[in-house]
Amino acid sequence: MEEGYGYLLIAMASILWGTLGVLGEMAFQYAITPTLLIMLRLCISSFTLFFPIFIFKRELLKINRHDIFFFTIFGLFPIALQRVAYFYAVDFTTATVAAMLFYTYPAIVAAMSVFFFKKTITKKTVLAIILTFLGASFTVKIYETSSLIVNLHGILFGLLSSALFAVYVAMVKRLRNDYSSWTLVFYGDGIGAIALTSVVGFSRPEVTTFPVQLWLLIFTIAWIPSLLGYFLYSHALKYVEASRGSVVSIIEPVSAGVLSVIVLAETLESFQVLGIVLALIGISLLFYRPDKR
Repeated sequence: MEEGYGYLLIAMASILWGTLGVLGEMAFQYAITPTLLIMLRLCISSFTLFFPIFIFKRELLKINRHDIFFFTIFGLFPIALQRVAYFYAVDFTTATVAAMLFYTYPAIVAAMSVFFFKKTITKKTVLAIILTFLGASFTVKIYETSSLIVNLHGILFGLLSSALFAVYVAMVKRLRNDYSSWTLVFYGDGIGAIALTSVVGFSRPEVTTFPVQLWLLIFTIAWIPSLLGYFLYSHALKYVEASRGSVVSIIEPVSAGVLSVIVLAETLESFQVLGIVLALIGISLLFYRPDKR
């Protein structure tokens, strides 16, 4: 029962994460830039966390002095830059393509482990990496040269987002040994918000003219797929092993694709659908660990 509850929470978190691209595309219709959108999202999420942590569990705000530099890098690159890159991928391509490119990160992690850390590679891993990148290639319509050139910036941003998330996974593994998930979210989002504020500070007059609809989208992105999605996933790991639970999280790109078709009226060609299926099979193979029991 507990394991089933954990899988249900991961599925819910993945569906929420799948709304990010759709909400982002809706926000871009109001001419907000991805950098400004992410800056506001990080400010809202970090401020939202600060008050309950400060009031109820102030010890979560403490970090070791020798980890300050590590936290700074964590907030700048795998948090701020990764989020910005993802939303630029959404802006230049579509929510579905961006989600699929982002979800190549398990294949990137596997490939990095082989080339940089000299880990042994199995036939299953090789097949999984091939299927993942072949599927991603079909999803971005590599078979149409003109479309590929037009969407090149979005594809590069999508792959950058994926690579930076692979760095995020590695850094979280290191930091989780000493810190709570909420400490990581608060400082990661807070440092990212400070860094991006210095970049888009000249946009402050623009922010005061945002319509109510755009502010609703911004707060929804900050609170629902971001904070709530992360909370559900973190809570689920109490009941499910991360490696096995990650298989369920491949619902995210499926959720993004379905919502894009329903909400944004996106259309997918047959080869793109095939690509999504191939990539999901590859990702599942990378995550899957047979139960030895």
